[in-house]
This record gives sequence, C-alpha cells and structure tokens, in this order.
Amino acid sequence: CSFYLVPMDGKPLPAFQPGQFLTFRLSTDNEPLTRCYSLSDRPRPDYYRVTIKRVLSPSNETGLPPGRSSNYFHDQITQGSRLQIKAPAGQFHLDQESDRPLVLIGGGIGITPMLSMLEHLLAIGSEREIWLFYGARNSREAIMSQRLRTLEQQHPNFHLHLCFSQPLEGDREGGNYQHHGRVDIDLLRKTLPLAGYPFYLCGPPAMMQSLVPGLEALGI
Repeated sequence: CSFYLVPMDGKPLPAFQPGQFLTFRLSTDNEPLTRCYSLSDRPRPDYYRVTIKRVLSPSNETGLPPGRSSNYFHDQITQGSRLQIKAPAGQFHLDQESDRPLVLIGGGIGITPMLSMLEHLLAIGSEREIWLFYGARNSREAIMSQRLRTLEQQHPNFHLHLCFSQPLEGDREGGNYQHHGRVDIDLLRKTLPLAGYPFYLCGPPAMMQSLVPGLEALGI
C-alpha cells in the first residue's frame, strides 16, 4: 500500500536523492515508535510517497507479533492523518553524475528505493541503460509490477526482469514474469556483461548474503 504525504503548510517539500528514506515518529497506544521507510517515487515538490507492506506474524512462528509500525500505517493512517516526519536522509542513493549503465536489484519490499531511482531517471529522459531485477514470491506480492511493465514498454533503455520464487497458478513464466526462481549470480551472469556496471541492491538478508559476496568475487 502506498501513502502519499503532503506538507501541512502547503510549501514545497525538501528535495531528496532517489534512494533515500524518511524517518517517522509514530504515536501508538503503547509507546512511540521510530521507523524508517524508503521513498518510492521520484522527487516531487508537492508530495512524498512511501510504499509499506503489512507485516503479519510468520505462519510458522505464532509467538512472534506482527510488524507494529506497518500495521499501524495500514490500520490507523487515513486521508487527513497527521504524521511526524524528519527530512529525507540516507547515504544509499543514486549517483546522478554517472552516465554508465546500471543494475538495480530489489527483493520483496526492498524494491521501493529502486522505484525511486528508476522513476527519476526515466522522468528526466536519461538514456542510461537500466536493468531492474525484482525478486518476489509471486504476482500477488510483486508491488508496482504493472507500472514497471508499462515503463519498460515506454522506454527502450529500461530492461525489466521479474523473478518469482513461488508463482501462483495463474502466473506464467515468459508472460507476467521472466524467471522462475530467485535473483542470483547465475541469472546476472547470463543476462549482463557485468564488467563496469554499478549495482544497487536492497532486499531481505538472505538475498543480500547470497548476492553481495558473489558480486564481490566478480570484482564488482
């Protein structure tokens, strides 16, 4: 679910670097929570967008509570709600000075900063070759997948690779997704001439632990 945040005073919002995040202070019933969420759209003066997945209790770990902050957003935040937010921050952001081809890799909700980078580059008319590898369980959990397919159709320099690890019955490899499985080094090596490409990665720990050492071994 995406939340669109507008300034109460109507003034232009502070600019940010694609890939950065917002810090929220949430007033819950028990105690205040501080949480960070990546901005999921390109910089705009009139609103910020964050895209937040509801985190439920793991099905095999009934003793673990659901995500407090994500459920607070989904259950308590409605149009007109007021939120305490710090200005955008973070060292993980797009290098806008480079014109080299780049690779964006997002796993699960880790796709959100990649969306910000992608939307920005395409909106400014960048001619950089952009490769996006997006790993999700299936079409139900692949957020913004239709938007991504539309962008690929509109921009010949954007190449989308959707990877589903647990496709639904109606999902079709070669149709609404490209690869059955996870984003891994073998897939990247088959798809890209890796040398010289900058990589941006964001995803769950298992994905990062799998990809980062492999990319480092390739000199990336």
